Amino acid sequence: MVQISRGSRQLSSSKFSISQILLTIVLCAVSYYSGTVTHKDSIGCENVNDLKNAVKENNNVALNDSEIEALVQKRVRQELSAAKEKLPSSAKETQYFSNSVSQYMNGVVRVPKDGFVKKYDYGPPMDAATDKNGDVMIFYNSPKALPSDDTHQHMAQFSSGAGIGVLEVDDATANCDTMNVINTNNPGNTRQCLAIVGNYESYNVQRWMRVPMDGGKLDKSLPMRAVSRGYASNGSQQFMPPKPNNIKKHWGMLETYFRSIEETLGRLKSIADKIAKDNTIIVMTCNMGQSELLMNFVCNARSKGLSTDNVLVFPTDQNTKDLAEGLGLATFYDEKNFGRLPSGEARAYGDRTFTAMMFAKVVCVQIINFMGYDLLFQDVDVVWYKNPLEYFHDKKNPHYNFDMYFQDDGARSPRYAPYSANSGFYYVRNNEMTKYFFTSLLYSGDQILECSSHQQVLIQVMTEHASHFGLRVKVLERDMEEFPGGWHYHRNNKTFMKKLIDGKVNP
Repeated sequence: MVQISRGSRQLSSSKFSISQILLTIVLCAVSYYSGTVTHKDSIGCENVNDLKNAVKENNNVALNDSEIEALVQKRVRQELSAAKEKLPSSAKETQYFSNSVSQYMNGVVRVPKDGFVKKYDYGPPMDAATDKNGDVMIFYNSPKALPSDDTHQHMAQFSSGAGIGVLEVDDATANCDTMNVINTNNPGNTRQCLAIVGNYESYNVQRWMRVPMDGGKLDKSLPMRAVSRGYASNGSQQFMPPKPNNIKKHWGMLETYFRSIEETLGRLKSIADKIAKDNTIIVMTCNMGQSELLMNFVCNARSKGLSTDNVLVFPTDQNTKDLAEGLGLATFYDEKNFGRLPSGEARAYGDRTFTAMMFAKVVCVQIINFMGYDLLFQDVDVVWYKNPLEYFHDKKNPHYNFDMYFQDDGARSPRYAPYSANSGFYYVRNNEMTKYFFTSLLYSGDQILECSSHQQVLIQVMTEHASHFGLRVKVLERDMEEFPGGWHYHRNNKTFMKKLIDGKVNP
C-alpha cells in the first residue's frame, strides 16, 4: 500500500510492498537487457541479494521522490554495467569520434529531412525526401550543443551497432546556438567524397578533382587539384572570368549609366509615384520583337478583370513605347541607356540580342529598387490567373519575411546552384540589402556578357550576398499550385498542364 502526501511517500508492509514492486521492476529490466543481448547470461544471485538488502534497509522509512528515484537508478546502472561487461568485445558500444577531432566533432544524429527544412527554411528549393535521401545529418561541434536528454546525448556520442540514431529536429537542435547548413548530393553518381577539416571557419566549399593542370577531362590516374565549382567531369567549365573586351564594353555601358543617372531618377520619379500601389510597381522590359507577348499579357489580364495600373514598361525602342502606351500601360523610355539595344527578337537563347537585352533587365529593376519601391519583375511571356501581389503582400503568408522570391527554374546544374531561381518572375522587398544586391548585379554586367546569362550571374551574386549580408531569398516550391512555370510545362510529364486544362488546379 502506498500513502501519498505532498513531498513524500510512506512505505509500509502489505501483500505487495513498494520495495517488492521496485525490486521486480529493476530485475525485469536488467534480466531482459542481459538475456536479450547475451542470450544466456543472467543476474548473479549475489546481485539479487544486494538489491533486496538495499531495499529492505529503507523499508518502512519515509523517502521522498528524488531519493526513491536515485536508489532505483543507481541499482539499475550497477546491474546494467555488470551485464555489459559480460558482452563479447565486438558487441560493446564504441564512441563515434576520437579525441583527435573533439575540437569540432563531438556527436552525430539524424533528423527527418522534411521536418528539418520546414523548421529551418533558408530559401533554396528542396527536393522531396526519398528512401535514399530522407534524413539530415547533424554533427555537434561542441559537447555543449548535444541534446539535453541523457539518452539522446548518449545516442549521439556512442554507436550501439544499429546505425546513427534518429531524433526529432526540435530535440536535436535545442542546444545549437549556431548551425552551418551544407547542401550536398552526388550528381552523376560519381566517386565523390566529402572532407570536413577542423580549421579557420569557412563558409565556402572547395572542390577538388583529378584533372590535368591545363584543363581537360576527369583522369583517375592524376592527383586531385583545386578547381572551380563549375568544373565538369567532361572538362567543361561553367564559370569563366570575363575577357578584356567584355570588361571594356561593360565599362562603356556603366559610364553612360552614371553620366545620366541623376537625370533618369528625376524623370522617372513622377511616373513611379503616380502608378505605385502599396509602394509596389510591376516592372517589365520589352523591345519590338517581343511586342506580341506584351499584347498577350495585357489582353489576358483584362479578360480576367485584373488591373495593370501599376505596371511600368521599360521599352528599349520608340515603337515599343508607342505600342505599350497604346495598350494603356505606363512607360519609361531611357534612350541614353537603351537606345543602342536591338529592336528585333532573339533568335536563340544566349545570342547577341538575348544577351544585350539582359542589361535592360538589370537596369530597370535596379533603378526602381534604388528609388525605394517594392517590385515584381516579370518577363513579357508571363500571364496571370490571379493578381500575384496578393500572395506577396499577405502578412499571414508563412514566407512573408523573405527579401526576395523566385520561381523554381527546375534546373539542378552547378551554374544555377544553390537556388535554381527563375529570373523571369520574381518579387523584391525594398531594403538596404536588396538595394546593394541589385547595385552589385549592375556592376557585374561584364560577367553577363561573358556567360550570356542574366540568370546565372544573378544567382552567383545573390548567393554571395546571402552568405555575407544575410539576404533572405525564397525559391517557391515546384509543387506549389500558385506559381507554375516552364518546369511544369516542359518537365513535369505534362501532368500539371492536363490538370490545368481540366480545371483541377487553380494557380
